[in-house]
Amino acid sequence: MRQLQPSSGLRRAQNFLGSSLIVMSGYVLSRGTGLLRDIVISAQFGTSAQLGAYRAAFKVTDLLYMVIIGGALGSSFIPVFIQIWQRESEERAWQLASAVVTWALAVLVFASGLLWLFAPQLTTWFYGGQGFDLPNLVLVTQLTRLFLLSPLLLGLGGLAMAALNALDRFTLPALAPATYNLGIIGGAILLAPTWGIWGLAWGVIAGALLYLLIQIPGLLGLGMRLKPTLGRNLPELRIVARQVAPRIIGQAAAQISILVTAALTARLALGAERLAGLDYAYQLMLLPYGVFSLSLSTVAFPRLARLFAEGRHAELEANVRQTLSMILLLTLPAAISLILLGLPLIRLLFQRGEFDQTSLQYTLAPLLGYATALPAFAASEILIRAFYAMQQTYIPVLIGLGQILLNLALGSLALKAGYGVGALALAFSLANNIEALLLFLVLQHQKPTLWRDQQFWKSIRAVSIANLALAVLLWATLQILTPFFSFLSLNGAYSWQQQIFPLILWLSSVGGIGTLIYVGIAAIFGSAEAQMLWLKVQNRLRRNSRSA
Repeated sequence: MRQLQPSSGLRRAQNFLGSSLIVMSGYVLSRGTGLLRDIVISAQFGTSAQLGAYRAAFKVTDLLYMVIIGGALGSSFIPVFIQIWQRESEERAWQLASAVVTWALAVLVFASGLLWLFAPQLTTWFYGGQGFDLPNLVLVTQLTRLFLLSPLLLGLGGLAMAALNALDRFTLPALAPATYNLGIIGGAILLAPTWGIWGLAWGVIAGALLYLLIQIPGLLGLGMRLKPTLGRNLPELRIVARQVAPRIIGQAAAQISILVTAALTARLALGAERLAGLDYAYQLMLLPYGVFSLSLSTVAFPRLARLFAEGRHAELEANVRQTLSMILLLTLPAAISLILLGLPLIRLLFQRGEFDQTSLQYTLAPLLGYATALPAFAASEILIRAFYAMQQTYIPVLIGLGQILLNLALGSLALKAGYGVGALALAFSLANNIEALLLFLVLQHQKPTLWRDQQFWKSIRAVSIANLALAVLLWATLQILTPFFSFLSLNGAYSWQQQIFPLILWLSSVGGIGTLIYVGIAAIFGSAEAQMLWLKVQNRLRRNSRSA
């Protein structure tokens, strides 16, 4: 291959990747520990009904956290916090942060109290199908009430993360999710053997506490000055309040859509067990989503908000294009790999202990559906944040609400037609793909010059060609090698003690070769981001050859 020289677009991509490296490393650590968490849980609980109850309770309290703190308040708070910090004073910025923390905690306590009171009714409403019997519904209620401790701790940690990210301090926020996972792993290993599912549940509370504590030194280093206040004399607080209302609805849309799929799963026979498998599949989809899309979007959002505040609209558009190009370059091949290599991947990660052949089937079917949602799910992250950075909140909210209704309608039709959990995951995928397309088109309407960039479309074309080649390569490899390796067949015999190392070697070889071919083809056909990666590979090989 000829020596590729970096263009100006390539240099921008290199600068962006450099600023994203620390966040991406944190997300790799987070998803790695999350994967380890699921490996430990799967060996102990498989796809048992108790684990299904744990997952069901988790989704309800996760909705409370993600709506109030996880995305909505953070995305409203960051742009205003940045403006005050840059244009006025640090002291006034901390006054705003103090007021936001005070009000957020008050709302969280009030909402948690309501949820604790009405937990039995909500549990029956969400999960009262044939898949959850009465003892399981009682367990969901009890676990939900315990988990209400975590939104309070995660809420404080989420606000700390928002403040640190706003000032481009990414290290401790990037490490926080990993400490959360470590707390759950500790509960699974140390407490679950004696306390069962309750040991795992208390690990969640310990992880939430660690999530908050690890970020405190970063705030202290910035001169944090927080004190309880209602902020009556802060007009910026009213700005945050006005902006947060539609964003709460928008953030709720994504979480409610996930909850809708879980609630529909509860209407299936053995719904609790199938819900456990559904969640393993969802977590596998979240692995590349978190490492690639969420990390890149997290870094991009404060920059987009700053560029919009300074009126540098051309640079804002370039950053949106660049981030979306990189996200698609990384998540499209991940989706293809999950679809074609999902079976051996699930076997490698989970099939041991209590995770048996039935658990494999419960996980594989929804994974195929979730994998087709991955690129759109990932792209929506930066598209929604672009709207938020420009302080246009209602558009993604309305589109998100439409996505919920479409997911519910398609999922209900699938149930009436007698389809299983795989069809519910496909309904989720179709709804999210339509949402991403609408966000793309409406953003074009708001910013007519946004997508009028030759290099952007050249990169999209290059990535499409490379993904087609990758899909053909993986499909042909499976057709040729499946007769020789039983772990590649759904009905083939598999014993992890005897076959785990051949399976690791097989996946590593196929993954490594596929990655090189994919990046090389994308670079040849003109993807600036792939060219950057290919140059890094060339430089690494050149350094290794000199040192050899």
